[in-house]
Amino acid sequence: MELSVDDLLNAADEMELIPLVKRAVQTHGADWFVFVTLHPSDYSDSRSTYRFLIGCRPEWCQLYNANRWYLTDPCLEYARSNTAPVLGSALPLQTTGQQRMLVVAAEYGFRSCYIVPVHTSESGRIGVLYLGSEHSPEQIEPSFHEARPFFRALAMELLEWSSAAVREEALQMTGLKLEELRLLRLVKAGFTATDIASELKVSSVTVYRQFQRINEKLHVARITAAVKFAEEHDLLA
Repeated sequence: MELSVDDLLNAADEMELIPLVKRAVQTHGADWFVFVTLHPSDYSDSRSTYRFLIGCRPEWCQLYNANRWYLTDPCLEYARSNTAPVLGSALPLQTTGQQRMLVVAAEYGFRSCYIVPVHTSESGRIGVLYLGSEHSPEQIEPSFHEARPFFRALAMELLEWSSAAVREEALQMTGLKLEELRLLRLVKAGFTATDIASELKVSSVTVYRQFQRINEKLHVARITAAVKFAEEHDLLA
């Protein structure tokens, strides 16, 4: 069964989406997949903007997290600054830790891998589709190359699905209203409180009160921190 755009858009949650994606990638030569989305500015130890769709052995993901490989993952490093898919055999490796990560990945179904980055804008959330096979690179890499257009389209659809899920989760968690998001967009665009007051034909005091309410909802001290939160959770798209 091939995955259609409608299948993705209609998936209510990860439990519905993951089996669809797994069947789709298997028809194009892969055995496993992991899809990661993140905000490109997130280099924190907590990686709070990261979201995962896991279609592989859970033991691999447990090891990945336990070893904190997300801090030095060569696939993520490549995806931050590249948009072209890359075979695992051609992936640039800088450290022995990165080499060790790929050795362990091979033991859990990623003997061969294909990395598909996806970007929607210069500063927005990015995605990385990891595809794995238990076959050798000599056996499977031609299939990965042949399916490149499909995998790129799939990665883009997954990024849009994931971004929408992140946005909805953030809205439900914070209770931000449309007018508050409009204020944050204006701040992001460089408007001061005085500029916003003039734009909306209200007083500066009113704008500062609105800033305060936004900050309280997001548990931050400054409106610039609120803008950063909104950017990282795709609320200003």
